[in-house]
Amino acid sequence: MATDEKTEALVSLALEGDDSAFNQLVTLHYDKVYGQALRMTKSEEDAKDVAQLTWIKVWKKLSTFKGESAFTSWVYRITTFTALDLIRKRNSNRESASEPDYLENAANSDASSIASPEQVRKLEGKELKARIDDAFSKLPEKLRTALQLREIEGLTYEEMAQQLHCKTGTVMSRLFNARKTIQKHLADLVS
Repeated sequence: MATDEKTEALVSLALEGDDSAFNQLVTLHYDKVYGQALRMTKSEEDAKDVAQLTWIKVWKKLSTFKGESAFTSWVYRITTFTALDLIRKRNSNRESASEPDYLENAANSDASSIASPEQVRKLEGKELKARIDDAFSKLPEKLRTALQLREIEGLTYEEMAQQLHCKTGTVMSRLFNARKTIQKHLADLVS
């Protein structure tokens, strides 16, 4: 049985009150929910919390699922909003952080200035990833969510419009603006 068909059958059983069917749904889709949460929160602990909260919300709201979209799209939408709630709370509680001690120690170390080409490539790759992650994190929430749903989750414009409760044109505009903003943050890398 294909995953989509199996999911639909399990959803039907879960809607009838079958706890075992719901547990199977969780097992079948937990890794994807956790993965989405991890990409959004960038923290294993936060991702575990988001995944757990997502499945609690899915259980509580299962009776409201009408099948107008795929069950997985509905679950991922709940995951996205749960992660965004956690990120908002985390950001509002965040104290201004000072530069970590290890950066100062690294700057004052007696490390050799000569590195192998492989070491340089690895360092450049890490620095590039850090720059991209930084640019991504600075995007406004709507742009960041749209880019994540398209580039990481691989959703179509139509699926994104359903998840974000907006028009396809709005999704395309958000993606365009997100990509342009990231390009501006990384402009010095291509010159």
